[in-house]
Amino acid sequence: MTNPDYRKLLVIGFDDALTANEFMMAALRLRKNGLIQLHDAVFVQRDADGRSAVQETQDISTGRGALGGGLWGVLIGTLLGGPVGGLIGGAASAGSGALLAKLVDTGIKDDRIAALRRIVPPGSTALALLVSHLSVADLQRELARFPGATLVESDLPDAALAAVRNALAEARNPYGPPSAGPPGAPDPDA
Repeated sequence: MTNPDYRKLLVIGFDDALTANEFMMAALRLRKNGLIQLHDAVFVQRDADGRSAVQETQDISTGRGALGGGLWGVLIGTLLGGPVGGLIGGAASAGSGALLAKLVDTGIKDDRIAALRRIVPPGSTALALLVSHLSVADLQRELARFPGATLVESDLPDAALAAVRNALAEARNPYGPPSAGPPGAPDPDA
């Protein structure tokens, strides 16, 4: 029997990369205080010309996998088979390390990142967070500090999603909806 995956994706859009990084720092502070478990974070940035760049924080690239596997293979091969064993072990395990890094995607899935590259508007940055065990109230408080932030996509439960939307709306208009004025005053929209 497999365990259900309680990790949920939350993608917030920002007008610029600096604001996205500031929100990432806020999310890290929530993690430090035990209010959220942060499994992965990915920045997707599109410049004004529409070119996109992705910065992943968690997944191992094939190059890093090959390097790690190669180093372990050289070490173990040298111990067991001398210099020739080190060369053979290094080459074999570098290939398997690269293959493992290509096959194992522990964070936000590559196909989801590819989709984000297409939907993030030019001139903006999106921050995709893979989270679990989150305090919705604390997340709301943090989101309310970022006017202009938008919800790009999420698979959070409906109640949490409504709270996120409310926090983003509050950030856009921190003083609430415009009032109609004092009683008896003419309606400006009439």
